[in-house]
Amino acid sequence: MLLKKKTVTVIGLSESGMSAAKLLQKIGARVRVSEISDTEPVRKKIHLLGDIECELGKHTDAFIDRSDIVVTSPGVPADSAPLRRARARSIPVIGEIELGYMYCRAPIIAVTGSNGKSTTATMIHHILRFNKLKSHLLGNIGKPFCGEALSIKEDAVVVLEVSSFQLETIGLFKPYISVLLNITEDHLDRYDDMRQYTEAKSLVFKNQDSNTHAILNRDNENVMNIAKYVKSKIHYYSTRNEGTSGFLKNGKLFVDVGKGKSVVCKRSDIPLPGMYNIENVLASSMAAKLIRDEIDIAGALPSFRGLRHRFELVRDLRGIKFVDDSKSTTVDSTLRALETFRKRNVILIAGGKDKGGDYSILLGQIGKIKHMVLIGQAKDIIRKSLGNISAPVQESEGIEEAVEFSNRLAKRGDTVLLSPMCSSYDMFQDYKERGDAFRRAVGRLK
Repeated sequence: MLLKKKTVTVIGLSESGMSAAKLLQKIGARVRVSEISDTEPVRKKIHLLGDIECELGKHTDAFIDRSDIVVTSPGVPADSAPLRRARARSIPVIGEIELGYMYCRAPIIAVTGSNGKSTTATMIHHILRFNKLKSHLLGNIGKPFCGEALSIKEDAVVVLEVSSFQLETIGLFKPYISVLLNITEDHLDRYDDMRQYTEAKSLVFKNQDSNTHAILNRDNENVMNIAKYVKSKIHYYSTRNEGTSGFLKNGKLFVDVGKGKSVVCKRSDIPLPGMYNIENVLASSMAAKLIRDEIDIAGALPSFRGLRHRFELVRDLRGIKFVDDSKSTTVDSTLRALETFRKRNVILIAGGKDKGGDYSILLGQIGKIKHMVLIGQAKDIIRKSLGNISAPVQESEGIEEAVEFSNRLAKRGDTVLLSPMCSSYDMFQDYKERGDAFRRAVGRLK
C-alpha cells in the first residue's frame, strides 16, 4: 500500500525500468515514464504498459516536478539531469532494487563484488534448489527484482546479484545476508576514483544490524578496509588463512558459520577451474549454511555447470581450445582467467570500451600469453599500458577477424581466449552479444 495512488515517475525503460513500471501498475500507483530515447523498440515497450503518461526523447523539468517519487534504472548516472532535478525539488529517488525490496516478503541474500558475483549468486541458488529449498535468482544477473517481488512467498529465499550502480539508489534495502566477494578496479569511467567505487559497494551493508549477516573475503585488501564499518555478524573466508569461518586445507573446504566446523566439499568436487572459484564456493557454502545448516553442498556442486560466457569452452578444433570469457569485463577478471594456465600457450583476444582499469597489472601473468589480439576502442590504451611486452601484439577490426587471425597463429595445445578486460558497449549491446559473436566466428572455422 506504500505507493498506492502516488504519482511515480520511472526514469529509463530498460528491462528493470519496465519491471518497475509493471509492479507499480499492479499496486495501484499512478505511473509515468520518462525515456531519453524515442525509437520503435521503446514505443513498443510503452504500448505494452497500456494507457500511460510518458515523455520520449527527453527528460523535462516539468515532467519530473509532478512526481511524488522517482524510480530510476541502474544505467542512469546519479548526476544525470532528471535525478538532479528530482533531488533539487526534494522528490525521493530510488532504484528498482529498492522498489522490489519494499514489496518482497522473503529473506534476501545480496551478492556483490567486482568479479564473480554472477557465478556465486547462481551457485547459491543452485545449492538451495538442489536441497529442495524455494529460491529465486534475480537482480543484476538478468531477471529484475520487481518482476517477481509481488509473487514471492515468505518461505522462499531471494538470491539477488547487486551492482554498485543499483546500490547507489537504495534507501531501506536490508538483506538478511550480504556477500562481498572482492573490490578491484572497475567502472572508473563512471566513478571519480576507487574510494568512490568502494563506497558504492559498501552500501550493501548500509542498513544491516546484529540480526543479519555479512560474508567477506579476508584475502581482498579493499574489502578488509571497509570491514570495520559493517554492523552485522561478520563471517570471513580465505584460501590462505585457516582462522576464518571458511577456508581451504589439505584439499578440503571447511565452513563454520556458528554451529561448528564441517567439511562442505573436497576441492575435487568443484567443477570449475581456478583458485577464484574456490573462493566462490566458500562464499556460496557459507551463505547456504546460514539459511540451513544441514545442507548438502558436495552433492550439489558436480551438477553446477557455471555461466555462459564465463571461461566457457566453446570448441576444441584440432587440439586448439577456444574459450569464451566475454563476461570478464575487468582487468582483474582476465588476470584470474590467465592464472588457470600453467604455460605460455594462450592467444588472448582483449579490448572493447575502456572502463579506466590499470592494464599494467596484467604484466604479472604476461608469461602465459603467446600472442595478444586487440579489438575495440581500448586497443591503443592497452598497448601503451603494457609497453614492450615479449608477446607479439596484433590489432583487429572486430571479433571475426580476431578469431580468424588467432586460429592461424594457434597450434595444437594452445588456447584462444576471449577475455576482454573491457565493457562491450563500443561494438555490442552487452557481453552476451559479444560472446555470441565469438562463438559464431569460432563455429565457422574449418
